[in-house]
Amino acid sequence: MEQKEKIVKIAKSVGIFLLGALLVYAIMSFTVDNNLKADNVELAKALDTSRYEAPRLLEDAKAQSESGNYSKAKLTLTTLFENQPGSQEAAEGRVLLVSIEDEELAANNRWEAALPQIREEWFNTMSEKLLAESDEERLELEKNLNKIITDAWDKAKSKVREEWATEG
Repeated sequence: MEQKEKIVKIAKSVGIFLLGALLVYAIMSFTVDNNLKADNVELAKALDTSRYEAPRLLEDAKAQSESGNYSKAKLTLTTLFENQPGSQEAAEGRVLLVSIEDEELAANNRWEAALPQIREEWFNTMSEKLLAESDEERLELEKNLNKIITDAWDKAKSKVREEWATEG
């Protein structure tokens, strides 16, 4: 019996040791996991903040404006004003916004001024295209007119004969 009691004590000790080791492992895993999550949150914030760096936003807005994408440039400047309102770049951005709005207005005015000429050129081109297609169809019809009339006569011949016979 003494042997059994020793085995039971050893089994209990091993069980308690394993339970303690499991508890230590769980605590360490939880701590490491929480630390990693906290680090990930900080990194995400840092990355998110870098998207809203004032110099970058201002340079993006300038490039968008130069390429004529005024609406995107204004959206980028709005992001700059919201995220970096007191920065030197925001002050430059306000000046840039005025010039963008001026450029956009000038572009719209140029479009409105050119619109009648553009419409007339488009109208003439479209008319020529449609007339050319119409001429092609007319020529094709004239070319095949004899065949078309002959085919129509072949289809209508018996009906015309019946009508002729009933009249006469």
